[in-house]
Amino acid sequence: MVKIHEMLLDQDAANVPGLSMTPKYITVHNTSNPSKGADAEMHAKYQRNGSGGRQASWHYTVDDTEIWQSLKDNQQGWHAGDGGGPGNTQSIGIEICENADGDFNQAVKNAQWLIKKLMDEHDIPLENVVTHKHWSGKNCPRLLLDSWDEFKEGISDNVDKKEDKPSKPSKPSKPKSKSISQMADEVIAGKHGTGHEARRKSLGISKSEYEKVRAEVNRRLGVSTPKPKPKPKKSISQMATEIIQGKHGNGHETRRKSLGISKAKYAQVRAEVNKRADSGTPSKSISQMASEVIAGKHGNGHEQRRKSLGIDKATYEKVRAEVNKLMK
Repeated sequence: MVKIHEMLLDQDAANVPGLSMTPKYITVHNTSNPSKGADAEMHAKYQRNGSGGRQASWHYTVDDTEIWQSLKDNQQGWHAGDGGGPGNTQSIGIEICENADGDFNQAVKNAQWLIKKLMDEHDIPLENVVTHKHWSGKNCPRLLLDSWDEFKEGISDNVDKKEDKPSKPSKPSKPKSKSISQMADEVIAGKHGTGHEARRKSLGISKSEYEKVRAEVNRRLGVSTPKPKPKPKKSISQMATEIIQGKHGNGHETRRKSLGISKAKYAQVRAEVNKRADSGTPSKSISQMASEVIAGKHGNGHEQRRKSLGIDKATYEKVRAEVNKLMK
């Protein structure tokens, strides 16, 4: 169970419709904000502080440790991009955080748990769990679109755990498999036709198993087995970027094994990650100041925020543009 905190928006605020609804859908988003510290609480504060002057509001924000609720389930939000369509007027909006200092995979699991809970509470079927792209065509949730079916299967698995299903009848045991040597004999004897794929299917074995048979055949016939082409190597910069994006999990040894590199090479990657993390000192970058504005550290109103940051108007316009870009 994930702890759900409340920071509910005033229904008279400019960034909420102020209308009630009966939820029939659940719409999933990514925050598109990989900045460090851009967690669920920060995005809840961003909404409470007026969403940067945008008409933007959603119900829940989920990160790897907790969930923050900004709208009640029966209140409409502005998150689906379909105006007065069912995305805004009949769906609960869930934003999944992708901050670089969080565990995105755990945030996804927490979101699946929340979705299952809301489905049970509001009798929403799994087919009504949809993407932001479903309503407006926007490329969102950008980190889940390519694996959307697997994401929904994760929700379905959670639902199925509550149901008692009859066990499947056991499959009949397979006959004892042949040895590599026996299969090589049969291939040489021509019992499995021509062509590698035809032979593999005739033998009824996996591709990796067939490669062993093929190597044995070639060994006997004095033919060398061609080595697979090595995968193109990633640069230190590319691997550092992937680690910052959370693509290789947590912990140095886990990341090194996921990248498939030596300890010496990983030390270079780690140094590059640390260099980027420290590159913002001593002065703050536009990205850092934008993250602070989103977190509500500089109050409300553009002039107040600019003075609090201690920057000129031209620089503040860059910060403001970055805030709007991050929160789209």
